[in-house]
Amino acid sequence: MSTTPPPPGPYDAPAPRNDGYAAPAAPAAHDAPAAPAYVPPADNRPVLSNRLGLIAFVASLVAVVGGSIIAFIAGLQSAGVAQYAQQNGDTTGQIDPNTLPPGVEQSAILVGVLTVVAFAVYAIFGLWGFIQGIVAAIKRRGRGYGIAAIILAVLGGIVVSVALAIGAGIGLGSA
Repeated sequence: MSTTPPPPGPYDAPAPRNDGYAAPAAPAAHDAPAAPAYVPPADNRPVLSNRLGLIAFVASLVAVVGGSIIAFIAGLQSAGVAQYAQQNGDTTGQIDPNTLPPGVEQSAILVGVLTVVAFAVYAIFGLWGFIQGIVAAIKRRGRGYGIAAIILAVLGGIVVSVALAIGAGIGLGSA
C-alpha cells in the first residue's frame, strides 16, 4: 500500500460553503432570461411653456422698433438745427446757442430730448429682453425666442443708431 493520494479529478466544482457567506448560486446558462432590448429612458419632464422666451422676444422687438422710430423722428428734426451749424462760418459744426432764434432753440431741445428718449427706450426694453432671453434659454422655456431676443437686443443699438443717421440724412436732404 502506498500513501500517495489519488490524482485530483478534472476540475471538479468546489464544494458549497455552509458558513452563510457563500455567493449566490449562478443560474445555469440555459435558465438565464434573455437580455432586454434597449429602451430609451422615459422623458418625464413636464412640457414647459415658451411664454418666457416669447415675452423676451417681444420686449427686444419693442426696444428696437420703438427706439428706431423715435430716433428717426429725432433725425428728421435735427435738419432744422443743422443749418445754423453751417452758417457760423467755422468748420467745427458746433452751434452757438446765443445766435439761435427762439423757435430753433425749442427745436434743438426737442432733438436732444427725442434722441435721449430713443436710446432710453432701446436701453430699457433691450436690457429687459436680453436678460429675460438668457433666462428663457437656460430654463428651456422658449429657447428659440430667447436666443432671438438676445441677438436682437445686442444688435439693436446698431439699428437705432442707423435710424437716427438716416433720419438726419433725409432731413438734411429735404432742407
